[in-house]
Amino acid sequence: MKKRILVDISSHGFGHVSQAAPVINALLGSFSGIELTVRSKVPAKLLQTRIDRPFELIPESSDFGIRMKNAIETDAAATAASYAAFHGEWESRVAIEAAWLMAASFDLVLSNVSYLPLKAASLAGIPAVALCSLNWADLYRHYCPGFPGSEAIHREILDAYSSAAAFLKIEPCMPMTDLEGIAGLVGPIAGIGRNRAEEIGDRLGLKEGGRIGLVSMGGMPYSIPFGNWPRFEKMHWLVPESIARPDMTCFESLGIPFSDLIASSDVMVTKPGYGSFVEAAASGVAVLYVSRKDWPEEPFLTDWLKSHARCLEVGREVLEKGEIADALEKLLAMPEKARPAATGVTQASNFLKSLLT
Repeated sequence: MKKRILVDISSHGFGHVSQAAPVINALLGSFSGIELTVRSKVPAKLLQTRIDRPFELIPESSDFGIRMKNAIETDAAATAASYAAFHGEWESRVAIEAAWLMAASFDLVLSNVSYLPLKAASLAGIPAVALCSLNWADLYRHYCPGFPGSEAIHREILDAYSSAAAFLKIEPCMPMTDLEGIAGLVGPIAGIGRNRAEEIGDRLGLKEGGRIGLVSMGGMPYSIPFGNWPRFEKMHWLVPESIARPDMTCFESLGIPFSDLIASSDVMVTKPGYGSFVEAAASGVAVLYVSRKDWPEEPFLTDWLKSHARCLEVGREVLEKGEIADALEKLLAMPEKARPAATGVTQASNFLKSLLT
């Protein structure tokens, strides 16, 4: 008998896709007859490279997470205003969502990490599961205390998460103490790519012994003046934009899945984010990262990364000027660490499978 599943994936950066997709793929591989619907504003091409089988795409978003000025800086005032507007029509939003879920005859809802479909699924009598390393209740409380109505809004968000059958916290994650009643911890989740360094080197004409550096801020806009960067001996950079330099290539022009780009690199320059950190560690890639400072998930991510990968923090000014030669030398001289296993993929997919049988 076929089962219809809705997977709601936040478009607040690409880390949410990197968490949800491996679990979806494992579930599709172990449970036949699933009709998959994905709701997300993440670009369709990216979703298609991450999810192994065809799916119906609803290119909409049911959450917005935290409003950002760029990949590193948050906007608390804009975040508070957005939540006030969203929750000003909360009951009607839930009712409309619940009616849609019932009309579509979904058998299961998986959310990473919008809370609206969780509350609506509870109202509709449909099993629903949250899967993520963070939740918007904790982040809203961190950034928006003291704004008018913030306490009531936080209670509604927390109530929506608490209505789920379970919240699967993915290692490494925030503590989420307010959700202890439904929370369960699973191991790291990563879609580990294929090392195609030799192919990339051939395509770019890299000399023997050359290294590949990947620069990405996790799907968030962040301007880096690559023109200021000096040349690094035997290092070719894959960057998120086109630039007229022989030592730099826009990675999108290669047409290679991003997980493969990570696995093919010697070093990754990024911000603290679940997908970048865990996939780099699982692929044995060294990481230079720029701190987000006030992002509450960051200390849990960086502590985990220090235990599982070669990594160093660099300042924003250092990155903008490209003055990372000393850090690169130190980083690449560090001894490699044992790669962490993505045990959370099977754990989470088995839990979802139990709800379908």
